[in-house]
Amino acid sequence: MKKNLLAVLMAALVCCGLAACSGNAEQAETSAQTEAAAEEEAAEAEEENAGGESIVFIATQLGDMSFNDNGWQGVQEIGEKYGYETRVVETGMDSSKYETMFLDICDSDVNYVIAQSGNGWGDIVFKYAADYPDKKFVVFDASTEAEVPSDNIICVAYKANEGSYLTGIVCALMSESKMIAAGANRDNPAINDFFTGFITGAKEVEPDIKVSIAYNSVPGDAAVMKEIATSLYNSGVDVMFSVAGAAGLGIFQSAVEQDKLAVGVDSDQYLTYSNSESPELAEVIMTSMVKNIGGSLITVFDEINEGTAEWGTLRVLGIADGGVALADNENYQKLVPEDIRNTISEYEEKVKAGEITVPSYYDYEDDQEFRDLVASVTP
Repeated sequence: MKKNLLAVLMAALVCCGLAACSGNAEQAETSAQTEAAAEEEAAEAEEENAGGESIVFIATQLGDMSFNDNGWQGVQEIGEKYGYETRVVETGMDSSKYETMFLDICDSDVNYVIAQSGNGWGDIVFKYAADYPDKKFVVFDASTEAEVPSDNIICVAYKANEGSYLTGIVCALMSESKMIAAGANRDNPAINDFFTGFITGAKEVEPDIKVSIAYNSVPGDAAVMKEIATSLYNSGVDVMFSVAGAAGLGIFQSAVEQDKLAVGVDSDQYLTYSNSESPELAEVIMTSMVKNIGGSLITVFDEINEGTAEWGTLRVLGIADGGVALADNENYQKLVPEDIRNTISEYEEKVKAGEITVPSYYDYEDDQEFRDLVASVTP
C-alpha cells in the first residue's frame, strides 16, 4: 500500500487509540467510523492504482515560489487523489546533463514523466518518447505552436501573451512615471511571448508608455537580477514585471528597497511570499500573471484515470479556459484602485469573448518584428 495511504490509516488508528484511552464511548465510535472510512478510501485508491504506478516530475529547482513549485504541488495532489507514487527530480541549470538524466529516468520503472518544455526539456522528450512506448509523457508550458511527435505525449500550453496583456495594462495604469519594465532569465520565443503581450497591453491604455525589457546575464541568479531591477528603478521605472522564476526574488528585493511596485509570475507570488521567511517582499507584489500549471496537470490526470485522455495532442489554455489570469487577492484590492480593476475586468471579458485577439510572438513572420515592437517603446 502506498506511503500516503498508510499515513491516512495511521492517523485514523491514532485517533481510535486516543478515544479508547479516554473511555468516552461516543468518541470511540466516531474514531471507529473514521478508521473505517479511511480504510475504505485507502482500498478505493489502491484499487484504482493496483499496478503501483508512479510519476516523476522534472524541475530545474524547487523553492522558486513560482513555476516549479506550482507544478509540483499539482503533482502531489494527483498522487494523493489517485494513489500514485510521486517523486521530483531537480536538475539544476546545467543543461549539458539533462539528456543523460532523462534517459536514466526513462530506464527506471516510472510510468509517467512530467517535464516543462523550457530549458530544452521539451526537445528531449520529443526526441526520445517514441523509444519508450510503455511510458507516458506530459510536457507543460509547451509552445502554442508545438507539434506533438508521438502518441504517448500530451502537451499543455498556456497563452502567456494573454495573461501578460492584462499585466501590461495594469502596470501602465498604475505607473506614475509612465515608465515600466519586465525582466526575464532568457531571450527566447517563450519569454518573448510574455513580452509581446505585455507591451501590447501597456500601449493599449497608454500609447506613449515607455517599456524597458531586460534579460538576466546569469540566468537564475537573483543577485544579478536585483542589480538589473535596481538600475531600472533608478532610471525612473516604477513598476516591474518579473518573468524570472526564482531570480524574481531580486526584483522584489529591489522593489522593497526602492519603494516601487512589482508583478509576479506563474503562481500568486503575493500569497507565496506572504507565507515565506520574507513576508515583507509580498507587500510590493500588486498582482501576478498566474499560469494554472498545477490545475492543468490535475485535469490531465483526471482524464487519464477516466480513460478520456487524448494522447498525441496539444491543448492550449488561455484566459477563456482558465489557463492564465491576473491574481486577485487582498494586495491587489488594496494597491490597485477600483476604477483600474474595473478597466482590467473589461479587457479580460473582451479577450474571453474574442473581441480582442492578443498578438503573440509566434504570430510574427520573424524575430525582427518583435524587436521592432520593443524598439517602439524603449526609453
